[in-house]
Amino acid sequence: MRNKSIFIFLIYLSFFILIPIIKNETRLIEKKIESFENKIVSLEKHLIEASLEFQYLSSAENLYKTINKNLDLKYESLDVSQIYSSLEAFINQQKQLSKISTNETQTK
Repeated sequence: MRNKSIFIFLIYLSFFILIPIIKNETRLIEKKIESFENKIVSLEKHLIEASLEFQYLSSAENLYKTINKNLDLKYESLDVSQIYSSLEAFINQQKQLSKISTNETQTK
């Protein structure tokens, strides 16, 4: 009977020691998760800003203004229809370019 009560006492004592340790570790993990979530939010905000800036700076109208401002030559942009007559023409051109590049790498 005495051994049984000592055993139960040791189990309760170990629980009283282990539970605060586990809670503390859990709290630390939650703080790390929160800091990573804050970093993610900050990075997503920077990504959105960078994307907007890229879209603005690379828009055709802004490129046209920048080129005309910085170059002495008269710049005129091409319409998409002036570059390729159709999607098939674009695909054929890309196939020819890929064949040329593979032939060049094989001869080297």
